[in-house]
Amino acid sequence: MTGWQVALAAAAGAPGFVLGLLLLLRGPRVVGALLVALGLLPLALLSPDSTVAGRSPPHGLALLLAVVSVAGWVWLYVPPALLAAYFPDGRLGGGWWVLPVGWAIFLIAFHVAVALDPGNYGGQAGQIPGSPPLEVPRWVDSVLGFGSLGLLLALLVGSVVRVVVRFRRGGEVVRRQLKWFALSILLLPIVLIVTWAAYLLTDVAGIVVQVGLLLVFVSVPVSVAIAVFRHDLYDVDTLVSRTVAYIVLTGGLVAMFAAVTVGLGVVAGRGSGLTTATATLVCAAAFGLLRRRVQAVVDARFDRGRRDALARLDRFLDEVRDGRVGPDQVESALRSALHDPGIRVVYWLPSDPATPWRTGDGEPSARPGEPALDVTVAGRLLGAVGYDLAARRPRLLREALRQAHLPLELAHSRIALRHALAEMRSSRARLVEAGDAERRRLERDLHDGAQQRLVAIGMFLRLAQQRADPADPLQHVLGTAVRDLQEALGELRQLAGGVRPRGLDEGLSAAIRGLVRTSPVPVEVHLTADAVPDLVATTAYYVAAEALANALKHAEARSVVIDVTQRNGDLRVVVSDDGCGGAAVRAGSGLAGLRDRVAATGGELAVNSSPGSGTRVEARLPCGS
Repeated sequence: MTGWQVALAAAAGAPGFVLGLLLLLRGPRVVGALLVALGLLPLALLSPDSTVAGRSPPHGLALLLAVVSVAGWVWLYVPPALLAAYFPDGRLGGGWWVLPVGWAIFLIAFHVAVALDPGNYGGQAGQIPGSPPLEVPRWVDSVLGFGSLGLLLALLVGSVVRVVVRFRRGGEVVRRQLKWFALSILLLPIVLIVTWAAYLLTDVAGIVVQVGLLLVFVSVPVSVAIAVFRHDLYDVDTLVSRTVAYIVLTGGLVAMFAAVTVGLGVVAGRGSGLTTATATLVCAAAFGLLRRRVQAVVDARFDRGRRDALARLDRFLDEVRDGRVGPDQVESALRSALHDPGIRVVYWLPSDPATPWRTGDGEPSARPGEPALDVTVAGRLLGAVGYDLAARRPRLLREALRQAHLPLELAHSRIALRHALAEMRSSRARLVEAGDAERRRLERDLHDGAQQRLVAIGMFLRLAQQRADPADPLQHVLGTAVRDLQEALGELRQLAGGVRPRGLDEGLSAAIRGLVRTSPVPVEVHLTADAVPDLVATTAYYVAAEALANALKHAEARSVVIDVTQRNGDLRVVVSDDGCGGAAVRAGSGLAGLRDRVAATGGELAVNSSPGSGTRVEARLPCGS
């Protein structure tokens, strides 16, 4: 053994030895013991080299070590195969005890076959000096050799079957642990393919083999430790899928390189630089063309979760584009695609500092607790996504959010638009309410101030008229003043009534009954007895007043029906007449102003007036009761 060989063997075995000791302390102990054995294996396989390299025939223990050195390659299969059988909980399960027993039988039979095979003895490098210790018929050695190799193949298949059975019967955690283990085992075919390519194309195959085995000896214990302690550390499904895809690509490109090299070698001659350059160019072009296609095929088999999740989101996007579903259903689409009922999407509205976080329905909310991801588009924060089970596949979660950015942005825009419209309606309602409050103040000032002063002045004038001499010329002047004052008082009362009907102080029903009391045509009235907010009552009164005035002035109606009902939180005011019809909401008309006032309260106004069929004015006013 040379110094660099010992260093390489120690570097290859250190991770398995250290992590194995850790598992021996924390469990599962069987898996830890197998990792310790895997870590000691490189040094153990190098130790018999001095016996093989010697010139004198070995005997006893030396002969045993020499046989192990020649047959040592089979020991490389034992720890990984037994790890596959015992992993992840360190138990075999019923009926699988045949695997460790079979490995013991195989090792004994194979080493006996190596010890009895004359072809393993001689003076060349890698052969045992001397001759076999026991002469046996050639067929006996052949039976032992081929039988043990057949048993080796059966044991390897049995370990694979054990992993598959445990994977299918295991839960989510066991499956993830087995995927981590399989990820390290997949390095073996990569090492074999690269080694074959190195033998075919270069003269450094020995170094490639040593580096490849070093990677295997390091990756197996590391993946086992991750699977036992932190199986949710990373998206193992993506790692497995990528690894398998690159194994397939590597094997295919090596075969393509060899085929092109051999084919062109026949034409241009072996060793031609043109042959190597052409083969390299063909493989580079093929890699660019095949990588995505191979990855898609491999994902369909090894990463179905990712494929199915992205396919569900694609279907959802198609439905959003076709208008079959709304973008605000993106939360349920993400839950279905990622199989995580804990996904919660909230949106950020900077225009509302008090409650900036909103749900998909526009309701105030809070930012989801951790774990959560912010969703941004072009540096602009749209919202945040809280999740639970999706934490097992963070890469897929981010990929799904990138794919769903369009419905997320549309849903955010809808919520922002609804909020802006609600703010506008609220602002208009506040303006109307402020106007009504100002009308009430003006009406009180007119009634309690100017009107009362004029009444007092009239009383003083009448008193002066009564005390003056009937023959006094001032009697005529005082009479004229009293008469003019009464006319002015009547006009002031009419003006005050136009500012805001005094009857509304007694309720909507009393105000409407007072409105129709002086109507020259019959008016049938149906009024609700429920109380409504003052703003709604004022708007309803103006709807009834404007519709009644239009029916009397323009429609030549013979009868009018006013129906005021409250249902499902709305106050409905319907005024219908049997006049000539033909009314329309025109800019600047009374109906246009009425429509704006109704809209300011969040309601709707509809006018149906066909010529000759009368007019129907209907207002819906939300009253929040």
